[in-house]
Amino acid sequence: MPGDTRRMTELHVNELLRKYKSTRNAAIRDKIVLQYTNLVESVARRFSGASEPVEDLIQEGYIGLLTAIEGYNAAKGVKFSTYATHFVIGQIKHCLRDRGKIIKEPAWLQELNQKVARAVESLSQDLGRAPTNAEVAKLMGMTEEAITDLLTTREVFKVASLDGGERDEDSPASYDMDRVKADRQVEFQISVEDKLVLQTALERLKQLEQTVVSEFYFSGRNQTEIARSLGISCNYVSHILRNSTKKLRKILTTDELREAQMELTLMKRRLEEQAAVIEECTVVDPQTRLYNRRYFSTRLEEEVSRASRHQHPVAVLLVRLEGHSLVSRAYGTIRSEEALRQAASLIQGNVRRVDIVARYDREVFGLILPHTGAQVAVVQARLQETLARWLSESGLAAGRAPITLALGTSWYPGEAGSAADLAVMAERRLEACRTSRPLMAAA
Repeated sequence: MPGDTRRMTELHVNELLRKYKSTRNAAIRDKIVLQYTNLVESVARRFSGASEPVEDLIQEGYIGLLTAIEGYNAAKGVKFSTYATHFVIGQIKHCLRDRGKIIKEPAWLQELNQKVARAVESLSQDLGRAPTNAEVAKLMGMTEEAITDLLTTREVFKVASLDGGERDEDSPASYDMDRVKADRQVEFQISVEDKLVLQTALERLKQLEQTVVSEFYFSGRNQTEIARSLGISCNYVSHILRNSTKKLRKILTTDELREAQMELTLMKRRLEEQAAVIEECTVVDPQTRLYNRRYFSTRLEEEVSRASRHQHPVAVLLVRLEGHSLVSRAYGTIRSEEALRQAASLIQGNVRRVDIVARYDREVFGLILPHTGAQVAVVQARLQETLARWLSESGLAAGRAPITLALGTSWYPGEAGSAADLAVMAERRLEACRTSRPLMAAA
């Protein structure tokens, strides 16, 4: 987002917030946003292990910041930075909840797992028992080794999704296990060798500690049941579980176990890196490194849904580099691709971090502008001027393959009532601009 990034005092920020409340001037709001870019990015990077692109989390954080600006009331006596941090964190967490899980499986793995599940169900019905990996592999036309690897990978993702981070051991959530049968969890996730290691570690605890841990984690009894059977209070059971867990962690943190944990961590990291590469291929345009049309459409649906819930506007802006396809023929592919990348960089540099920029079509860039209504005309004029100047200075506005500009906009809810209508209206205006009066590239 272009603008002055000099730090302001809290008093100055509060004055800007007061002015924005009374004028609803978007330029004032953008000044406030610029003051908290470091806060948004810092909070977003706390969630970098969530297997969502950090850029997406930062965008969600900016949406939270904009919501905070709209709702802040200085009379409540809360500092704006504190208030804004709450909304930034909340928006990012809401995004992660919407997208399903902490560690995200790539789409291809989800689809393959579904096929395996259907094959297992079919074979179980035919055979009257659980099928072997070899039988599943034969039905699916895959090797037994591939099926084994797939099942192993699936379990790593399941474990990773439960390993989201350290919890405060004194918090109620740390022992919110009463609803889970611990013997099934242990049976499913821990190998025979690990059970032996765990059993050896348990023997080093006091007798009462061994009993409580075994009853809770292996027999699936809740704290109330354990307290009643042992004749002690629930609080004391909770205290024993907390201290015993700490002791077990110290006992199990041996060199050998650390090495095993390191191997698992490296394996998960490799899987996450592979998943990130696959995920990137599905949402990123390889030439411009912007989001692609598929991602644009998905995010537009999300942003319109969010705008409907929170009653704020959202705009779409399409930018066509008319004649770009001729550049490749006239000057070569390298010049053509470089022109695309330069245009992408200029567009990104002249909008906010919260805005979403994508390659919409071969010669068209698409922008989603949250919290922007009729003011999209201001963004349109700024981009038109910037791109026209670049085309003129680079020589692309004249010569054997001149490029001209065409722009089309629409905004919700003033001009369109759905994501599909937003896109259609922007496309129509883009086409009208293109056919009736193309905007010359000269500044």
